[in-house]
This record gives sequence, C-alpha cells and structure tokens, in this order.
Amino acid sequence: SFASFFAALITSFLVIKYAHLHQNFSLDHDFLGIQKFHTEYTPRIGGIPLFVGLAVGCTLIYNESTEPLWILISILPILLIGLAEDLTKSISPFIRLVVSFFSAGIAIYFLDISLLSIGWPWFDHNILGIQFFSIILTMFMIAGVSHSTNIIDGFNGLLLGYSEIVLLVLLWVSIQTGDKLVFSITLMTIGAIAGVLFYNFPKGRIFTGDGGAYLIGGLLAIICLLLVKRNSNVSPWFALLIMSYPVFETFFSIYRKKFLRNMSPSIPDGIHLHMLKYKRVVPLLTGKIKRDEIRNSLTSVLMWIFVMPFMLPALLWWDDNLIMIRTIEK
Repeated sequence: SFASFFAALITSFLVIKYAHLHQNFSLDHDFLGIQKFHTEYTPRIGGIPLFVGLAVGCTLIYNESTEPLWILISILPILLIGLAEDLTKSISPFIRLVVSFFSAGIAIYFLDISLLSIGWPWFDHNILGIQFFSIILTMFMIAGVSHSTNIIDGFNGLLLGYSEIVLLVLLWVSIQTGDKLVFSITLMTIGAIAGVLFYNFPKGRIFTGDGGAYLIGGLLAIICLLLVKRNSNVSPWFALLIMSYPVFETFFSIYRKKFLRNMSPSIPDGIHLHMLKYKRVVPLLTGKIKRDEIRNSLTSVLMWIFVMPFMLPALLWWDDNLIMIRTIEK
C-alpha cells in the first residue's frame, strides 16, 4: 500500500511539475463546458499515476498470485482508450464502450470472475447457468461500472474519495472472509488512489480524466466480482449496494435524457446529483464565499456524506442477500 501510494504520489508530482512540457495536449482548457467547474488549466491525465501506483503494487504481490498481473492487464485497454480521449477529445463514446467490453472480457477469461449466482434459484439456473449469458452479463457489469464512475467524476476528490470509501468496505469484508489476495489487491488500490487524491483534493491540481475514471470503475468492479466469486458467503448484492451511487446515477441519467428531455443519453447535461448539490446546496452553506476551490471541494465532501448510509449495511450484513436487496430498494 505504501509503495503504491508513493509511486502514484511521485508520478502525480512529476506530471504537475512538468505540465509545461505536455500542456498543449494534456491540460483541460475547457472552462465553459456544461460539466466543467474548474477555473485553472489542469492536467487531466491522472490515470497515468494511478496505473503506475498499481503496477508497483502488483510487482510486490505478484509472487503470491498471478491475479494482480491479470487485473493490471485487463484494465490497461480502458485506461489507454480513456487517455486517448483525454488527449485528443475525438474518441467516440461507442468506441470507448467497445474497448471497455474488451477489458471486461480479458478480466473474465483470465480471472474466472463471471457471475454464477444472485441468490434467485430460477435466474441462477436458467440464465446464469448458461455460460454465454453469465459472461455477457458480467461484461455488462464491468463495462457499465467503468462508465458510471466517469459520470460522477465532476469535482475535486469526488470520485477518488468515493472510491476510497468503497475500497475500505471491501477491505473490511476481505478481512472478515480471510481472503488475503483480495485484501492485498484492495490495499494496493487504496494506496495508488490516495497518491493521486493528495493532489486532486481539495485544490484539484491534477484530474483523473476519462482514463483514470474508466480505470477506477473497471478495477472496482473486478475487485467486487473477485471477492464474491472467491467467497460464496459474500452476497452478490453487496457489490451492487456499495456501487449503487454511480450505477443508479447512470441509469437515472439515461432515463432523464431519453424519456424526460428527449435527447441522446451520450450528450452531457448539467443536472447530475453532484451538480445539483453544487448549484443549490453548497451556496446555502458557503454564503458569500465565492472561492470556487472551496465550493468545489465542499460538493465532494457532501457527496461522500451522502453515500455513507449505503455503506453501513454493507459493512454489517455483507453476507445477507435479503438485507442487501432491501437496502438497495430503499
């Protein structure tokens, strides 16, 4: 964890320090976009430090198992296609989605993490019991989560802080189940994300960008599936509960755009939950304070507090399907 942290921290520092060397293609110059809330030119290639931190962590636990290496390989395509979008702003959403399915396929094949049960006997036997459907559904899960985390990546520290909260829950459950492999993978991921978070919150000196957001989403989905697959007593609904914020934000965003606003779901708008808190709640708390840095970071803190109630049942009843489902319904 410390090695991953320092590797990501140092790489982030170098990206920021030498931004003048790559500013023409790596800095976010768009201050007017509907989902833009920063006011300074900022490197949006935080996915690179994240990957470096993970790579360093993987080298330390590779001798124990090959799974960390395959995780690293599986998330590389979505990182690269995200970075390509960060640098060129010209990669279509469809191509990025296809690549995310490719990454998911690598993870499923080499890690054997296809979902086999959700606790519903009929569905488990007739749908998940058929390997093709199990693989396709799992690919949708990994690809979907990788894109949903990109949707919530809007303010300093929001995605990275939320990810750390999820990872701490995963770490706790891995301890309860005695799963040393998932524990090690989760710990190194916590370290890598913390290294970038140091510069991302509260001042936003580096952004994760699409590459980093896709990487984080895919990685979280893979760790969740790995934990569920390796430990039959962990409820598969536990994974959905701890990832419910970005997942439901994505589904509601599609519904809102397609059916309420009659627009393409791929077109960005400015009314995601974190944006509404920024526009309507934060001004009530900050009053006359106009510094965008404070309002930006405060939005992330409010969102972290918002997701906490969903995490508590996951911490206490991670092995109970019924409680997990009822919590999701609420």
